[in-house]
Amino acid sequence: MTCVAPGPSPASPPRWATSPKSAAAPTPFWSCAWSGNRWKKLSPELAADEARSGLKARPTRLLDKRPPQVIVVSRLGVQMTSFKFRAIWLPAVLIWTGLAHAQLLSIALPERTRLLEDQRLDLVIEARNLTSGALTVTVNGVDITKQFAGPTLVDLDCNTTRDAVWRAEMVSFNTPGWIRLEARLATSQGTFRDVRDILVQPFPRPASFKNVILYIGDGMTEPWRDAGRIVSRSVESAPGVPGLREGFYDRLLEMDRMPISGAIMHHSLDKLIPDSAPTATALATGNKTFDGGLGVFPDGTDCAFGSASDASTLPYALDNPRIETIAEYLKRRFGYRVGIVTTASVADATPAGFGAHTGDRDTAFEIVRQYLENPFLGGQPVADVLMGGGGESFESAIRADKRDMWAEFAAKGYKIVKTATELRGVSSSDRRVLGIFKTAQTTIHSSGVRAASTAHMNVAYDKLRLTRPGSESLPSFGGWEDQPFLDQMTQKAIEVLAGPDGKQPFFLMVEGASIDKQSHSNHFAGAAWDVIELDKAVGVGRAWAAARRPRDTLMVVTADHGQSMVIIGVADIPDADYFDRTSNLRMSVSSPIGTHTATIYKDVNANVRAMIPYGSMGSGRTGPPAETYVDAYGTFGFPDYIDANGDGYPENREIGGKGRKRLAVGFRTGNHTYETLPLSAEGPGALLFTGYFDQTEVPLKIAAAIAADTSELDAVVDKLIYTGWLPRTPGK
Repeated sequence: MTCVAPGPSPASPPRWATSPKSAAAPTPFWSCAWSGNRWKKLSPELAADEARSGLKARPTRLLDKRPPQVIVVSRLGVQMTSFKFRAIWLPAVLIWTGLAHAQLLSIALPERTRLLEDQRLDLVIEARNLTSGALTVTVNGVDITKQFAGPTLVDLDCNTTRDAVWRAEMVSFNTPGWIRLEARLATSQGTFRDVRDILVQPFPRPASFKNVILYIGDGMTEPWRDAGRIVSRSVESAPGVPGLREGFYDRLLEMDRMPISGAIMHHSLDKLIPDSAPTATALATGNKTFDGGLGVFPDGTDCAFGSASDASTLPYALDNPRIETIAEYLKRRFGYRVGIVTTASVADATPAGFGAHTGDRDTAFEIVRQYLENPFLGGQPVADVLMGGGGESFESAIRADKRDMWAEFAAKGYKIVKTATELRGVSSSDRRVLGIFKTAQTTIHSSGVRAASTAHMNVAYDKLRLTRPGSESLPSFGGWEDQPFLDQMTQKAIEVLAGPDGKQPFFLMVEGASIDKQSHSNHFAGAAWDVIELDKAVGVGRAWAAARRPRDTLMVVTADHGQSMVIIGVADIPDADYFDRTSNLRMSVSSPIGTHTATIYKDVNANVRAMIPYGSMGSGRTGPPAETYVDAYGTFGFPDYIDANGDGYPENREIGGKGRKRLAVGFRTGNHTYETLPLSAEGPGALLFTGYFDQTEVPLKIAAAIAADTSELDAVVDKLIYTGWLPRTPGK
């Protein structure tokens, strides 16, 4: 083999002859290394010398896909060189690509790390199979090594070897543009090197501040938005006049009426279909992380806690490199007030993604502690308004540390409210509010890091006291009957955050959580009415922002990940069947992996669950197994839901001979799915959110909208809205 260097520098990698054509007659392998200004060959003799060094490679979590190291470690001190190549096995010469094996020295940051100007994060340097050496870390050639503590000897990758780790906490970069972070470790075995090129987005202090309301419909794919629209906007807009007729709506959802639309991709760092923790991290920090991680990057000790931590492994879940969220950033740099509002437990993944940092989303006790003692805010609280469920994580009798978080939040000046009635007494003069509207009667979980059960708030359908369809679980309030709706929570959050004069800038995250949670169990009614509830909260923000001059509030509505519901038509089902719970129709499917069983209720034609097959039944009929055939796809016309009391939530029952033509849906799984997610935006800088982009850009675009003068962009949007001859969708 010969070394072929196609370019004048390591930026252009050589072509490799990776193996002899005949395995019967092995040919000596050669490797190449960059030396001075040319590629040079490493002979088989040198390769044999490498073998006697006894060093081995081992796999780890993928941290980086940038051009990795050619690692040739010997007593001759051959240095490491970065370039792209195909992974090959040379006798005694180890060459890794980072895609399959770990570098001996690595910076624990993803390849495409992006930061805001002065956004803080932890820098962690990991050295595998190395316990000492002289570390040098530079940023664009400037030495920052003194910021690092270490080395600390740990077991990276849980393989019982001793490895070295250096750590620098709360580092930031104040120069916008590309920076090169480089780590070098000089040892007796050679010099090891790793590099990250990081893009830093400018964020100067704006001349005037803008408010931000970020609405997240958990699992709210486009079909769920469609379902919320069809259910709530098909009701009569006037006596005898349906709101959905001839294919048009009289009035669209509040989120539909926002002028700018976009679509976002949302893979996580290590998974095609993510959970809510890495998606919350993406929406809060502008960066991707691993499944279960909140506001952190992966590191070499993640294997110690695996998929779930306990009291003994909790330190490994808390040692990951942290990155500052947009909420923490705005509060620290510019004095923004922060609100986190959810219908889930406040320690659930999505709300926690904006104010806590842990490698394990289930560490609820720690998440609540970090809300109060935030690491990026000098141990001070992150949220001025915190609302949701999950009161069990505040209870001293349940928490492993026995801290009374109710008392500690009160000591920090929080007004604590636990019912909708008490929430109505909150006013703009209340500086801090903790609203916890449901607490589980439970004990500590065996892991020691959370309660044994979690109290999410009840869904809107149940708070309305509507009757559940026969196939959906009946509600349990657990004594918490007086729970507020999300629009009421949002209204009070805005009032408190803006302050008595309405001039305090704020960042507010509002989550409709149970669109996702009800989708997991294929409960259509439970999820669809939560879309309506979230949309009402959007309406509160839009009305508040519209009344302000000048316009100073950016609103963004999006989802975090997918769910599998699809709309399959209209089902005409009488209430007697729709609400029936006495079905004896069962089905069972056996396969080598086990037996699946399901009860088929009489509402099946309106809600075809994942387990229930759907297909041809002969004679041209298509549908699920059922007691009565309903042709959902073939049904003409539209649903005729009735909103008898005018509260915006249809009652989902027959009234006056109407209301039995319901939306028919199907579920394919009981878990997350992948599809591009919808996004809507309104307010100053909204035009930045048009197009097709990655989820991580949402907080970066929010930052750009705050930092920049967006008046020219906003004028374009106004022209599109108010130019009368341009086409406009009815109801928008």
